[in-house]
Parts: sequence; structure tokens; C-alpha cells
Amino acid sequence: MRLRTKKIHGKKYYYLELSYRVLSKLRAFSKYVGVEKPSKGELARIEGSFRGEIISKLSGKDYENEFISYDDLIKSLLFKEAFNKKFASFSKVQKRKYEVDSTILFTLTTLTTEDVDVSLEDVVNAFEKGKQLSMREQISKNMLKAVELIKEEHKLDKKYLLELHKKIMVNFEGKTPGRVRGRQVYVHKQDPKNPFGVEISYRPPHHNELNELLDEFIEWYNSTKLNPVEKAAMAHYKLYKIHPFLDGNKRICRLIFNKTFLDEGFPLLNISLNKEPYFHALITSVEKNQPKKIVGFALKEFLRQTKIFLKQKA
Repeated sequence: MRLRTKKIHGKKYYYLELSYRVLSKLRAFSKYVGVEKPSKGELARIEGSFRGEIISKLSGKDYENEFISYDDLIKSLLFKEAFNKKFASFSKVQKRKYEVDSTILFTLTTLTTEDVDVSLEDVVNAFEKGKQLSMREQISKNMLKAVELIKEEHKLDKKYLLELHKKIMVNFEGKTPGRVRGRQVYVHKQDPKNPFGVEISYRPPHHNELNELLDEFIEWYNSTKLNPVEKAAMAHYKLYKIHPFLDGNKRICRLIFNKTFLDEGFPLLNISLNKEPYFHALITSVEKNQPKKIVGFALKEFLRQTKIFLKQKA
């Protein structure tokens, strides 16, 4: 931030300038503040208001923020803009290739994050084949269909959430596909001293509370004005704490995270690509009831993955 003066016919005019860097490019925003130099307090007030104006200009919406700064929100919107600009420059073939590759990679990562025994070959085969699938290919196909579902425009409600779960768990009746759990579940984290892991200090709610908690979650989701990064991460956090299903909870959380991103014009984010930091951020947030950790991780990972995309040659 800097206060710049411009002289016109011997008279001074003051402008506030804010600059943000997207890779090697600098994006500057300027605001006229008057003919008198503002006081330190007045300048801080103008600066805060100006950041809000920039956010509205970039997004067309009056987003709220809770855990990330205005500058971080502006940066995320600028990176989203840069991503979409580069993607728009692709040919139809290039766009299709990117969409297929990102969907396949997300599917592979989100399954192997849970130690599901599938390979890249399984996911590619599942994408290309329609029948005569092996079990590993069927698991991959289920997730691929769920990814396609979050790309469609659809308001989040309980029916939609259960449909997502049914898609990823179909063929596995023991996992009660498309139905909330009917018994208590426990959350474990990895422990080198225990092959079965150890229960974390947070225990999901009793199954009798699930329908009410899901209604509250859906009401929050459809009414919050949080910016996309925070809304996506908070949705992941809140839904994971509810743990509505016997299995597949984190997979559903990552799908809802990306539905939020896609609905807001952001690209699909392979949120669990860095597995260990992802788990650490999620479990720490849940155990300490501090969602700021998972929000910060989501922002950092979005910027990191988008930088990689922007640096690649078309």
C-alpha cells in the first residue's frame, strides 16, 4: 500500500494504491482520496473500505471473511481470474484434456488418500469403460460419477448429499449407500506405534442427532456469505465433524468442498494432494475446534496448485 500524489496545475491530489502480484505480473488498484493528505486513522479507514471495493469489483459479490485477510481474499480472486483467463485461451481439445486429466487425478488422489487400493490405470480404465469393470475400476467409476455430479448446477440439500454418498458407495451395501449412519462411529488418526491408529480427542455426534445437524448444516451452507475459500473449507470442516455416514465421510467432504469452488467459478482443487499436511490441518482443526487451520491450508493449497497451472505452457 502506498499513498501517491499527483500534481495537476500545481495542485496536489492524493491517491491510495494497492498492488498484488500474480506470479511475475503486478495488478495495481488506485483510489482517489482527496486534495488533503489523510490522517493515519483516516487512511486506515479508507484502505479497509477500498479493499472491500476491490473484492466486489473482482467477484461481483459482497463476500464476508472470518479467518483470512482481505488481502488474501483479493489474492485468491486474482489467481482465480488468472486461471480462468488462461483456461479460456485453450483450444477445445486442450480444455477437454485439462478437464479429463484434473478429474482423473482428483479421483485417484481422493481415493488413495483413504488408502483405497486403486491405481492410475484403474481410474483411466473406469473413465473409458462403461461395463465389465473390475472391483477397483468400479470404485473409481463411482467416484468419477460423483465428480461429474458436483459439476452440475444443483442447490445443496439433504437429498443431493445422500445422492452423492449413494454414488460413491453403490455396490457396497454394508456401507449403507445414500443413508445416514445408524450407529456410533469414531475418528482415528495414524500412529506409527499402532497399526490401527488412535482415536482423536473428538467423537462424532450420536446418530440420533444426525438429521437435525444436517438440516442445520444445509441451512448454514445456503445462507452464508463467506467467500468461496472459507465457505468451501468450513463446509469440509463442519460436515466432517457431523460424520453423517458409516464410511466415505472425507470423500464426501472433499466433493462438497469442490462443489463450492466450482459453483463460484473456481477450478477443481485436489485438496488432499499433499496428504500429510491435509490430514494434519483437518484433524487439528477438529480436535481443537479451530477451523482456521483447515481454512489456511485450503488457501495455501489453492494458490500453490494454481501457480503450477499458470506456469505450465499451454
